[in-house]
Amino acid sequence: MKNILILSFFYAFTVNAFAQTQLDRIHLKDEIKEVLVEEVGSNYIKFKYPNENASYTISKHQVDKIIFSTGREEVFESAFKTVTSVHDYENVYISYVPQDVEGLKSLGQVFSKATGVTTLSSINNVNNRAVRKVKMEAAMLGANVVLVGNTFQRGNQYGNENIPGNATMTSISGTAYTSNAKNFNLDEVKNYLNDYQYAFFQKDQLNRNAFDKRTTVEEMYDRNLNVKLFRFDEVYEKDGQVYVKSSNLKSKSGELRVLFANEENITLVEQHNNTIYNYFLLSEKEPRIVQMMAIKDRNTK
Repeated sequence: MKNILILSFFYAFTVNAFAQTQLDRIHLKDEIKEVLVEEVGSNYIKFKYPNENASYTISKHQVDKIIFSTGREEVFESAFKTVTSVHDYENVYISYVPQDVEGLKSLGQVFSKATGVTTLSSINNVNNRAVRKVKMEAAMLGANVVLVGNTFQRGNQYGNENIPGNATMTSISGTAYTSNAKNFNLDEVKNYLNDYQYAFFQKDQLNRNAFDKRTTVEEMYDRNLNVKLFRFDEVYEKDGQVYVKSSNLKSKSGELRVLFANEENITLVEQHNNTIYNYFLLSEKEPRIVQMMAIKDRNTK
């Protein structure tokens, strides 16, 4: 009986002591973790959950700030920037540390290759072009982080009368991730896509073997200067992503994923073999479309 009382007292004391332990608050982009921070390293944060012995780590890049139990606040500037289209490719972060992408959503494999024009080509210029291309491919997928898995670089190989030379070449392969799995509200965007008409404005495409991406600006008027608006044939959700189908867009697969969307414009993406495509569309609510339709209405009166 005495032993039972002692154990009960010890248990009650332990629970009460832990209950009085003040927790630290790790502020992420979309949640707050109440934990016990054990260590703030050079590029990571180590912590434990209450009532657990296991330790966990998270990249500093995923953390906005920590409010410690003492009240002290430490703010972090993340290297993960917003990416909504290929035009934001410079915001894509290149990482070689697997810890940086723990907990992030994978968007698939990326690959780039750049080759010099001649054996006199600058190795640095070719390497920079390979990095630029892999960032572009990631951005076109909607990713803002690339974890590099493999890099290969060959210097200029000078030939002779019997052996041809080879220009410098760099290839980069890795996995694209996003720290912001949803660039929009799914239900809100599905309503836009079902209710609004759209005009096809521009298409970007990037082939892994091409020197650079190719941009095509579409004609948004017909011969009578009417804005060529259309509605999507189908809008649906799959694996937490929004997809559309349209006979008005000459896509390779017929199935286009919504990369970014708001009331005025949307960006669609598809990947076919070694080429990735982005389609930029303007809605009937976009100011330029509204203005064009108003001018047409005035001219027909």
